[in-house]
Amino acid sequence: MSLHVIARIVAAAGVVAGVTSFAPVDIKGDYNVEFTVGENPYTGTAKTTAGAKSTFSGKLTFTSPSPVDADVTGKTVGDSIMFDAKYVDSGRNCTGTVSAKGTAEKDGNKASGALSIKDSCEGDITGTFRLWR
Repeated sequence: MSLHVIARIVAAAGVVAGVTSFAPVDIKGDYNVEFTVGENPYTGTAKTTAGAKSTFSGKLTFTSPSPVDADVTGKTVGDSIMFDAKYVDSGRNCTGTVSAKGTAEKDGNKASGALSIKDSCEGDITGTFRLWR
């Protein structure tokens, strides 16, 4: 095999590997979820459905320390995950919105990152999130 042919094969393999590594992560199915706000971990579950063009939507249900229900929409770009949610915290009688940005593992089984929250009771707050199966 000539050096020219080998160089073309190596270049083609590099392009395929580069395109594959930027394939978006699918966030779909059932997850455990934890939002940590200050010293307080909120734990529960997430149920998500994959949408078109690397989008997803779903429901977050927190059971501890307060019952919180949230509707979430988001997207993935490569291994980046971004989502927004509107929530009702029945235990505190508060509502709010969440914006999140983070990273997800290639298989979509785990994700984590930062939260920015606008809460009707507490104002602007920050925190972290984790999703895992």
